[in-house]
Amino acid sequence: MKINPNEEFYSLPFYVDKRVLIPRNDTEILVDKALKNILESDLLIDIGTGSGAIAIAINKNISLKETFGLDISKEALEVAKINLEINNLSNKIKLVNSDLLEVFLENKIKLNNKDIIFTANLPYIKNGDFQNMDKEVLDLEPHIALFGGEKTGFEMYEKLIGQIIKLTEKSNLNKVILFIEIGFDQYDYSNQYLSNLGLKFEYFKDLNNIYRVIKVIF
Repeated sequence: MKINPNEEFYSLPFYVDKRVLIPRNDTEILVDKALKNILESDLLIDIGTGSGAIAIAINKNISLKETFGLDISKEALEVAKINLEINNLSNKIKLVNSDLLEVFLENKIKLNNKDIIFTANLPYIKNGDFQNMDKEVLDLEPHIALFGGEKTGFEMYEKLIGQIIKLTEKSNLNKVILFIEIGFDQYDYSNQYLSNLGLKFEYFKDLNNIYRVIKVIF
């Protein structure tokens, strides 16, 4: 049975339901910045791919040799598969059930001698922070894709960045760049965290002049 798209992201059609987040306009900035840094020869790994919006938008604008869309939720990957079919990318993007980068850390897929662009729009809202949220979002979107930790909401990104550092140490990687979307109140914390790690990074603002995307170079 053909499933019709019901949302648009980056001028592309998408199907979404309660299994995934609805793609937001702010996330298009992440796609813009990734496209300015990615080459056709690069490997794209989209972590927490959800509906597949980021990976699909990038692949519709540059012909990449290889892309992985990872998600811990098998239900989300079912939706991503639908969107690959809608956008004629079923043969271009590999969907993998994985807790962040575990599939690579466990050597189930090897990454030696790769130039990699990581993209991630992970849960970044502090657990239980309902006061700044629309009731419709809480009712219609999966909480696993919204809430990122007890203390700051940035915990998922801390885990991911730690995994990328491990990968760069154990695998012979070349270019490694990460693009992430953060919350409106996470500039100070993320700045301090990344500075303490000694990483190079750059912020980009969204349409509301809020720091929304970080480019991290490993």
